[in-house]
Amino acid sequence: MNWLNYIINTPSGSDEYGNISYFTEDEFGKLLVIDYGENRTLNFDSPFEQSCMLIEQPYKLVHQYTQLMLLVLAFIQPSHITLFGLGGGSMVRTLHHILPDCFFKVIELRQKVADIAYEYFVIPRDDKRIDIVVSDALEEMKKFKENSTDVIFSDMYDAYHMIPEQVQKTFLKKCSRLLTNNGWLVINLHNLPKNQTGFYNVLLESFPTVIMSTNKVNTILYLSKSQPDCISTNFDTLESAEVILQQEFISLMNRLKPNNFTRE
Repeated sequence: MNWLNYIINTPSGSDEYGNISYFTEDEFGKLLVIDYGENRTLNFDSPFEQSCMLIEQPYKLVHQYTQLMLLVLAFIQPSHITLFGLGGGSMVRTLHHILPDCFFKVIELRQKVADIAYEYFVIPRDDKRIDIVVSDALEEMKKFKENSTDVIFSDMYDAYHMIPEQVQKTFLKKCSRLLTNNGWLVINLHNLPKNQTGFYNVLLESFPTVIMSTNKVNTILYLSKSQPDCISTNFDTLESAEVILQQEFISLMNRLKPNNFTRE
């Protein structure tokens, strides 16, 4: 019995295995909203969560990798943020809540993912500060103006894998073109390539500043167009986020390691 059939055949009310609140399919596969007690998850045809939200505290960031991605706010106070990949909307939901003067452009490949985010994951409809475009991000970014966004969050995954284009030279150069002069690209990786030296050199071709953080599952890359000696930290936004969300962020800063790649 596969994982989906197991959930379907589990007695209603089981927090351990979850209850399917919504199920649909599109040309890319199945999409499920599953409630586990106080948690609501979005799954893409696999047992791996694409997104998780606390139903009673929807603006808190549940997964540590999303908390790590938020740390870029120590380096820049953005007025415009672009997100490649919506999922359950964890990042845009929280960022929209804590940055009241910021505008957001989200590129999501699947219309039904956007529909689910609106219906089940507290993404506001008809909000002037959020523009969600259903399209292939790799194609849509060709339409963006140069130097048009302060931060890009790239978190594009299918049911099992990261979209590999996120770490290719062409994508990195396109992101650099879109970012403002002091802008940042933040990428969620499942793991680093085996040839870390070669990968590091590819990153440096577009971004002179490379920082990373890791946990047991993910590696987060923070890439800036600014030179390393021009990078400064300001914890005001993170301190504000800690108060609003009742979560700790500044203590996670010790996980950030500049240019921390293995060299041959």
